Amino acid sequence: MTTSVTARPTPAERISAAIADTRTVAWRDTIRTARQPEMLSFAVIMGVFFLVLFNYVFGGAIGAGTDVDYIQFLVPGVLVITALQGAQQTGTGLATDISQGVTSRFRSLPISQGAIISGRTLADAMRNLIGLVLVALVGMLMGFRFSSLGGAVAAILLAVATGYGFSWLGAAIAAKIRNPEMVGMLSMFWLFPLMMASSAFAPTESMPGWLQGFAKNQPVSVATDAIRGLVAGDAVGGDIAYAIGWIVVMLLVFVPVASRLYAKT
Repeated sequence: MTTSVTARPTPAERISAAIADTRTVAWRDTIRTARQPEMLSFAVIMGVFFLVLFNYVFGGAIGAGTDVDYIQFLVPGVLVITALQGAQQTGTGLATDISQGVTSRFRSLPISQGAIISGRTLADAMRNLIGLVLVALVGMLMGFRFSSLGGAVAAILLAVATGYGFSWLGAAIAAKIRNPEMVGMLSMFWLFPLMMASSAFAPTESMPGWLQGFAKNQPVSVATDAIRGLVAGDAVGGDIAYAIGWIVVMLLVFVPVASRLYAKT
């Protein structure tokens, strides 16, 4: 009598399977987004709201005080804020799946559990990409201009990457809290301070001295300043590297944290 022995998958096979599972989950979440267009429209509407509010209500005062073309100054910041709002939806969406037992059903399937979060963050990044393009088009209708097509592509991709880093923060909060309403409320605690104490809407030089150090170096300002350089065609390599560095740090911190917390759900 012979006994068959099933060989354990090699590390390369496990990685390949995890990538395939991530694509599957990302496709599932992409289809859900297509069936729930309000998930995309909310981010776009909020981005347009910030464009209209700050450009037409505050733009005259801010632009006059800084001697800049305010719409050119504003749109890069709004692109980053729109990406962060997309990251918020990662957290609330994952918390909804956990609270409704969707992730429990996933656990019964022979798939990589890490693919559940990575697939969602990837799908949300794709949704962010579409939303950012739409917000940029609205900005162009208001007078905003990219200096080049290459700069436009690089600027939007950097905004998407920034949102992707923050998506893992949202996933970590969702895996810990698990309540969609609480996750939405807690997300405001990191979104609003980073959004308002940044260079997104006004130069950091106009802020109090005690706040400037934080405002200049926090990730929203760093990404916004790098995107402004790409938009204007005078990007500084150091600014772009600084922005990418923040994204890498966020991924190094929150990918393992989110994965570990999710494994305990």
